[in-house]
Amino acid sequence: MATSEHQQLPPGLAAIHSQCQKCYPDQPNPLQVATIVKFWANGPDPLDYISIYRNKGNPLGIPPHWHYISCGLSDLYGDGRLHEATGRGQASGYGFEITFRLKRNKTDTTPPTWPAELMQSLAKYVFQSDNLLCSGDHISWHKPLDGSESRIRHMLLTEDPQLTAIDDVVGTCAFIQVVGITADELESAQKWNGPGILELLKGRPEYVAHEYGVGLVTVSVC
Repeated sequence: MATSEHQQLPPGLAAIHSQCQKCYPDQPNPLQVATIVKFWANGPDPLDYISIYRNKGNPLGIPPHWHYISCGLSDLYGDGRLHEATGRGQASGYGFEITFRLKRNKTDTTPPTWPAELMQSLAKYVFQSDNLLCSGDHISWHKPLDGSESRIRHMLLTEDPQLTAIDDVVGTCAFIQVVGITADELESAQKWNGPGILELLKGRPEYVAHEYGVGLVTVSVC
């Protein structure tokens, strides 16, 4: 989505793109996973697009990573084709989009697609159940998030630390980040609370270096 094309984007999609450009002004055309047949045209996947940005990380211990951002849980079009049209101060669609972060090596040029598949699965759950995903929630997934033998088999949800909520002509939209956790961490979250576990994990080195399959990747909150 180039800047010149931004003017032609539907209002909800333009609002998400504009918010992402505040974080990634050097990436006007991010990598993107797009559904061929859209959900509102009876396609199988609810998210029309998943944009993927290169995040450089920071000197405080956050490594370079891929930043995946969904487009489709909120109202992208404002014309009632999928979500009921609303306005400022009201939830746009379900009122949120989901994000995910995955460690990348400096030589990586192509992001893995399994996070996009995971995000589509979460979106399907939302559309089928009408249950919202909220910061502090935990999700029991009971299988490796990346399809390998990884111990990361469940999820916690938190507010994305970079993307602030939108209140635009199509309504409000928050950005909820998915964080991969182990069974032990899930049990702790169930006994205590999700936000408390997230705070503890932020200070642990292993929090930003989980094992997926045979390689090290990162699911980070920043």
